[in-house]
Amino acid sequence: MKVKARVCWLRKEEGGREYPPPGPKFSTVARFEDEKDKYPIEAWSLILEFADPIDETNCHIAEVRLLNPQGPTRLLHPRSIFELYEGSRLVARGEVLES
Repeated sequence: MKVKARVCWLRKEEGGREYPPPGPKFSTVARFEDEKDKYPIEAWSLILEFADPIDETNCHIAEVRLLNPQGPTRLLHPRSIFELYEGSRLVARGEVLES
């Protein structure tokens, strides 16, 4: 199941990456607002496929899906909020736009 999401990358001075990933695909661990109390004991990885180039606000639209196809697709509902991590470092925030 793929959904469209708006993903905004934290700038280096905010603790994020020096540069957003070049794409066209990127995969990392996500923490979902719906189940934030389970993180990091229970975490799911996302695959992002960038649909648009990054804009002036350091955001873009991506098609998002769980790395594990048997994972909880219920987390990918419209208005679902998630954060992307590289190790313990928060690098981006996203919101599902549509399923």
